[in-house]
Amino acid sequence: MSIYLEKASSIYEQVVDIRRDIHRHPEPGGNEKRTSALIRETLKSYGIDKIDSPTPTSVVAEIVGNNGKGRTVALRADIDALPINEETGLPFSSEIDGVMHACGHDLHTAMLLGSGKILHDLRNELPGTVRLIFQHSEDTMPGGAKDLVQKGVMDGVDALLGMHNLPTENDKTGVIGIRPGPFTTSADEYWFNIIGTGGHGSAPHKAPDPILAAAQLINVFQQLQSRIIDPMDTIIYQMNKIDGGHAANIIADRVRMGGNARAYTSETRDKAEEFIFRAAKAVESISGCTVEVEAIRGYDACFNDFKLTEMIKKYVPEILGEGRLEVFDRPMNFSEDFSFYSTLTGIPSALMILQAGHEGDNLYTLHNAKCTVKEEAMKYGMAAMAGLAASFLNSNC
Repeated sequence: MSIYLEKASSIYEQVVDIRRDIHRHPEPGGNEKRTSALIRETLKSYGIDKIDSPTPTSVVAEIVGNNGKGRTVALRADIDALPINEETGLPFSSEIDGVMHACGHDLHTAMLLGSGKILHDLRNELPGTVRLIFQHSEDTMPGGAKDLVQKGVMDGVDALLGMHNLPTENDKTGVIGIRPGPFTTSADEYWFNIIGTGGHGSAPHKAPDPILAAAQLINVFQQLQSRIIDPMDTIIYQMNKIDGGHAANIIADRVRMGGNARAYTSETRDKAEEFIFRAAKAVESISGCTVEVEAIRGYDACFNDFKLTEMIKKYVPEILGEGRLEVFDRPMNFSEDFSFYSTLTGIPSALMILQAGHEGDNLYTLHNAKCTVKEEAMKYGMAAMAGLAASFLNSNC
């Protein structure tokens, strides 16, 4: 057993207590006051004294080895919860109505605190510095990562590592997943205001119909994947909200609808946006309605640096033991503002997946009111993060 897994096992019960405390008291993005206070207090109790709050609810700390010489590696966890009413039935369920840690950020926070404890205990053996980033507002666009980059949290950093938990079948509990190159999608929102004049249902020729125009747009957008984007690439696009009309015998005066687009490359992302605007203009021309488009650029796609990925593949089996690494054959189709730490700075990064099992008979996905995971996975997550940080500082990656 590696020193990292041994130490993670020794503090596991403490980390479970922290996780459950955070889970009971979830806070949505930008409001993580209790959570950030708990993080600061816990870091101080470990003896870590280089602690800062670049924004009101984020925390950044440093563990300095080798008298401040050598490289710096950053580890990041997100700390916010979601506006979901918990239905897990866990004994430590959320005590806050309408708010829940349904994306596992409570695990991320607790694990990074555990990794910080391990690394602080071993600081005299570190040939460099480890920066711990506890980030606010990951699940609330535009995301907290941009704020922290602007505040300079990546200044002097040579590489960044992150980890996201994922509910899985229980035989995968504690297995780390990784893949080089594109790893998560970008995430953009598109909102459409389709404006007609309104009129009597008996005279459709006298009133441009925004509901018909909306239907035409929805159909045209299906061409993105089938005709516009290279079939070897990926674009995910769907309309998820639509609202308009007054009564069955009244031609609507306006429709508002919104959807989102996800892609793995900036080229596909840009091509999709160009087509969306072009399609809106075309439908505007044939329908007689005005079609206004609001494009909201969200998170970039995460790209796992090839050298960092090779380092992870090399050292995870040494840190956790054989069978604890899985190289995925395809990327994930969710989005993460972890991407901004790299795309805004050029600093190499890698995001891993902690496969975390599930409680009960049924497996529920992230962002579900019944989502659960096996806490045992945290031992492997915090050991991996601590061990990989040390491995990076000791390697030529």
